Amino acid sequence: MKRDHDFATLSVHAGEAADPTTGAHGVPIYQNTTYGFRSYDELAAFRAGQRPHFVYARDGNPTVRALEVKLAALEGAEDAVACASGMAAISATLLHLLGDGGHLLASSDIYAVARDLLCDDLPRAGARVTFCDTTSSAAVEATIESGTRALYAETLSNPLLRVADLDALAAIARRHGFPLVVDNTFLSPALLRPLEHGADLVIHSATKYLSGHGHVLGGVVCGSRARIGPIRKLLSHLGGTMGAFEAFLLLAGVKTLPLRMAQHCANADRLARLLAAHPAVAAVHYPGLSAHPGHAVARRLTGERHGGVLSFRLHGGEPVLRAFLNALALCTIAVSLGECSTLVWPYEEEGVIRLAAGIEAVADLEADLNQALAAAAAELAAVLPPAPAAPAPLKE
Repeated sequence: MKRDHDFATLSVHAGEAADPTTGAHGVPIYQNTTYGFRSYDELAAFRAGQRPHFVYARDGNPTVRALEVKLAALEGAEDAVACASGMAAISATLLHLLGDGGHLLASSDIYAVARDLLCDDLPRAGARVTFCDTTSSAAVEATIESGTRALYAETLSNPLLRVADLDALAAIARRHGFPLVVDNTFLSPALLRPLEHGADLVIHSATKYLSGHGHVLGGVVCGSRARIGPIRKLLSHLGGTMGAFEAFLLLAGVKTLPLRMAQHCANADRLARLLAAHPAVAAVHYPGLSAHPGHAVARRLTGERHGGVLSFRLHGGEPVLRAFLNALALCTIAVSLGECSTLVWPYEEEGVIRLAAGIEAVADLEADLNQALAAAAAELAAVLPPAPAAPAPLKE
């Protein structure tokens, strides 16, 4: 498959060919744990590195490999390794880079489970982690140490949608001689390919937009062959490889990625503007809004499309939040994102609500939000202290 084909064409065809035995159109599910050699000579050629061959499913599977080739093509990478989950991808990558110690510089606003890994697990391997504001080059430079081994950031942070200037971060990483590792889950390669902006490794929770349907857990790491090889080996040791059925589902999901992302983005933009205009809403975090502090950087990186996720806060605290969530009819209160349906999740901290726009008709989503916001506004009016009475007019 030519790498110069259009992204939509690569989404459908990269990594795929007719099954050599049956001619089946599409990659079959190779649900096997072990793979036989026809002769000692074939085995010897494999061991000598003269002939590729699958051996054991933990180390490789034809269905999984087809997915890896497709995702590498979509990210513009030499290679990719598929993992059992997004956290398996993050863990294997960071343990490879810091498993024997060293210093990691990480964004202060990242996925909560990734933060737990950085705070609880990496230090047990002897690594030190410092969090900083990766939207500020000065803050990043000020936090670098002599033992810094990697810089870790999300393209759009979870859940506050802060925008990482990848070009600036890559320049800093190159200047100091350590790799830039980017989690691109929120944008997907349909909107941004971080390797083109100087990143060294790109991670996805494939559970989200790459799957698109909420049916499968998965992760992927993309980069050069030299960087992916050791991560693949460590992933096998950790037992975090992807299964054939999961890869099959992802191969099907990725085919519609560019179509779905266009609708996710359009819907999120409309909903962000609706929320920003409503008096019950205290703040909206979405880089497509001109008031967002990362708007200019987001436009430079992704043009007119800014992803399908936004977050916001309501006035009035928990009673208003409860009224809003209980009034939702079409949107689902659930974790995760990137599915065809719209998912809303309230965070316990600071009253942040994350909304992952689905691909429904936007008018229906707007109607659902409007009626939920009306319920929130009614509750807000009930919890606000009464306005002071106007003073009586002075008698002459």
